[in-house]
Amino acid sequence: MSEPRLHSLDNLKWAVVWLMVAFHASMCYMAYAPEWWYVVDASQPLFSATAFVCWTDIFIMPVMFFVSGYFGLMSLAKHGTGEFWKRKLYHIVAPWIFGAMVIAPFIAYLMLASRNSPTSFREFYTSLFWGPYYQQAHYWYLGALTALYAMLTGLCLLSPRFAQRGKVRTPSLLIPAVLFALSAVSIGIISSAMHPDTWTFYGYVLVLQPVRIPTYIAVFFLGAWAWKTRWFTPEGYAPACPAWCTLFLLSGLLYLWQKLFLAPTSSPALLVWTNALCQSAFTVSALFALPAFFHRRFNRASRLSSELAATSYGVYYLHQPILFPLAWIFTAVPLSSPLKFLIVSLITLAASFAMSRFILNRLSPLRRCFLS
Repeated sequence: MSEPRLHSLDNLKWAVVWLMVAFHASMCYMAYAPEWWYVVDASQPLFSATAFVCWTDIFIMPVMFFVSGYFGLMSLAKHGTGEFWKRKLYHIVAPWIFGAMVIAPFIAYLMLASRNSPTSFREFYTSLFWGPYYQQAHYWYLGALTALYAMLTGLCLLSPRFAQRGKVRTPSLLIPAVLFALSAVSIGIISSAMHPDTWTFYGYVLVLQPVRIPTYIAVFFLGAWAWKTRWFTPEGYAPACPAWCTLFLLSGLLYLWQKLFLAPTSSPALLVWTNALCQSAFTVSALFALPAFFHRRFNRASRLSSELAATSYGVYYLHQPILFPLAWIFTAVPLSSPLKFLIVSLITLAASFAMSRFILNRLSPLRRCFLS
């Protein structure tokens, strides 16, 4: 007998994707934007956008990987290895390859085009893109998921019992404690050798931030373990919402304080390990607080929420090639940065939702790839 749909995680997924669109839009208007960011509107940098970017950057992807691990093991147990990978080839691998090889070069070219570089796209694609400018835009996440699904499959083949739904199990505080320690130590050690925001590509296949790799692996498999031990089911475990949400707010404020106000003249070791501890605390608290909040408040489906959940993958997939050309166009429009941000974000969300709803989720074979 199939289990009822877990609406809380569906709603969490689309909410995080929509937050991601606002996050990427904010980076166009923030102060101290990365030099490589695709479009930067420097006319009126916003400190509020900087704070928003720093805040959301920490928990968006861990939550995405946790939800992916939860539903990933569920799908693998339900369909078996062969059918699971047949579905993932359509749903993850094909969109990843197409996005990375076809769409990402155009997004990357905006780094030069938006700064009035005379370099043509043809010159960029045949030389620079395959050298220092290589990246996969936001499609890197699909490549990382492919690698994690391969690891999950290997674990289930080595230990078939892992893919079987277990008994209800309430985790001890040891689990968040271990996750915090693993994340803090890995971030601290790797950040001591490179800037924490460094992106590295591995053989033109995976594009990742080395500082965050251990954390992403850990939270993905925590999500798989959560499904196995029946978290969020009627009889199963759900994190205590008030306690974890309080920790989420406090650790978020602490992280922002050290990120924005800790004296840059402090010793490098102090900066690295303070950031590692604060980032890890914020990550772990978000990982328990947000699923708990959505489980308590949004564990139901309405017509609108069902549409938002069904189109969340399409919104994720389409938003950057819509967002950044819009942000570039609006650099020449004499409006305030907050108003530009609002207009660009709303148009991007509306267009991404409409295209996902009426094109990706309706036309075969696109429907097979993108219907969430």
